[in-house]
Amino acid sequence: MSANPAFDVLSQLRQDALDLAAQGLVYSTQSAGVKNIAFVVNGINFFCDANAVKEVAICDGLMTVPQTKTWMRGLINSKGVLYSVTDLSLFAGYGRPTSTQKGHLLLLDEKDKQSALLVNRVIGFRYFEGDQTVADLESKLDLLDGLGTYVVQGHHADGEDWYQLNITKLLESEQFREIQ
Repeated sequence: MSANPAFDVLSQLRQDALDLAAQGLVYSTQSAGVKNIAFVVNGINFFCDANAVKEVAICDGLMTVPQTKTWMRGLINSKGVLYSVTDLSLFAGYGRPTSTQKGHLLLLDEKDKQSALLVNRVIGFRYFEGDQTVADLESKLDLLDGLGTYVVQGHHADGEDWYQLNITKLLESEQFREIQ
């Protein structure tokens, strides 16, 4: 045994995976599902496919843009790229703006539309099992207000409901593109 027990565990996992691969099998872990980014908007739990998000950042250096919708909070420069910042709470119609000092930005990985979503809090990566699906999603869409249109499914995990936001559908919507 080496002086680093964590290294021993990782070495054993690697060897187990190689042994299974030699037999034509795959070593699977809990994270073998779709990786999602979980976040909170106005006290409601959401998630989106992690591939839709390029980076999570703080809302530092926000430049306001006059004569735009209230939910279009402004522009932010991240590594030389300007992103338009949409406050998801205001976009949804919740009426309470997200604090730019406490909120987080999801910089979206969309080449044609440099957009960032301002959310109350980013929780991190989440994985959901198929048996955790919310069966009565239609009855919960009123709770989601303006974001209900962009929710494609829900999951119940750890005693809470989580709603999957379809980022592509959001970015392509007429409402999202009309900022004036």
